[in-house]
Amino acid sequence: MIRINLLPDELRRNTRSSPRAMALLFATSVICFGGLGTAGFLWFNVRADKQARVDIAQEQLDNLAPRGKYADALAKEKSEFEKRNKTIVEIAASRIVWSRKLDRLGEIVSRDSTQRSHRVWLEMVDVDARPDANNAGVEFKGSSAGPDLDSVSNFHEELTTDPVFSEGFIASTSPESKLGDTDDDFEPAVKRDFSFEMKLPGKEKKKAPPRAAPAKQPAGS
Repeated sequence: MIRINLLPDELRRNTRSSPRAMALLFATSVICFGGLGTAGFLWFNVRADKQARVDIAQEQLDNLAPRGKYADALAKEKSEFEKRNKTIVEIAASRIVWSRKLDRLGEIVSRDSTQRSHRVWLEMVDVDARPDANNAGVEFKGSSAGPDLDSVSNFHEELTTDPVFSEGFIASTSPESKLGDTDDDFEPAVKRDFSFEMKLPGKEKKKAPPRAAPAKQPAGS
């Protein structure tokens, strides 16, 4: 179809876009779409990088968690070991070889069965050798053949004066004794029950510092 425009040139409509407008439109389109593309690229790239770092950190945390539990277990075991080591050091510091003392006690009890200076048998030997105990020591309970006190006194004296057994003890109580039940199946039928203690150095109680005397107030106040 042929179109004829009869209007003069000044009134005719320009149907073509100017190169300037086209260039401006192209530049605007490039800037808009380029900006959106760049923003999208940066968003997804930064997000992927951050997520990768989070995943790496989580993996490291998961790997370190068992080590942390193991370290806590080692710390607890170390604390228990230090407690046991402290107890061992305190026992060693007491310088008392109990196996040697018990061997000596057995010799003293049994060797005098023929000499008859004392004929005793022990029913209980209670040892409290804790360095921090206030009443550390050894308690003896037993019986002596016969009704007389000499046997108990001789046994007590021999224990408290024996250089091996008495080493480390600082004091001993006097024997407490009483006649026990009569048993006709034994010779002699009468026995004397006794008990006494030998004391070890205990925990020294700290003395409280003396209180300061109250300040005197001036007269007339």
